[in-house]
Amino acid sequence: MDKFKNKEVRATEFHKNINRFLGRLKNNFVANEINEYEKFLEQLNQAHEEWHDAELYFQSVTESDLIDYAIYKMQASKTKYVYLLKQAKKMGIKAENVDNSL
Repeated sequence: MDKFKNKEVRATEFHKNINRFLGRLKNNFVANEINEYEKFLEQLNQAHEEWHDAELYFQSVTESDLIDYAIYKMQASKTKYVYLLKQAKKMGIKAENVDNSL
């Protein structure tokens, strides 16, 4: 009888340990998903800021060579931002999560 009870206790402890491990693993995945989400939002906001800065730069230059560069920089930053917006849509990120203060 004691032998059976010891196996039962060990099995119960084993299951508790497995459940604790799975709980930590799940929490880790959730934390990683949140971190990835936050990193993406930061990247999206940074791209928006870069586009805004490129527009300001374009408005401030007067030399023809710099105007060409400013147009290139503005188009490139806009393309990056639009791409990230499309990715956000695929991920189900809504506009209220994006910093539109710029």
